[in-house]
Amino acid sequence: MLAMTLPAGRRKSVGLAYLLWALFGMFGLHRLYLGRNLSAAGMAAITVLSVPLIWSGLGLLGFVTTSTWALADAILIPGMAKELNEAIPAGAAPA
Repeated sequence: MLAMTLPAGRRKSVGLAYLLWALFGMFGLHRLYLGRNLSAAGMAAITVLSVPLIWSGLGLLGFVTTSTWALADAILIPGMAKELNEAIPAGAAPA
């Protein structure tokens, strides 16, 4: 279940989610935008911790992990947005 509910009229855009994914996919900003706060923090933490460890191979593993996760999200973004948007009552007027 999602950690937050949206106020009426605050629908999430799939296009904006894809833009965030394209620019900051490995940091999980698209997940943060779509209300997946914990997984967004996990993605960002793995990416940031991988930078100083890149020389050891462990950092490379972290980058491969977040890159694969981000690529999977390219398929999952429309479903995440739909799930979040359906939580908003259909008759709600924009704020």
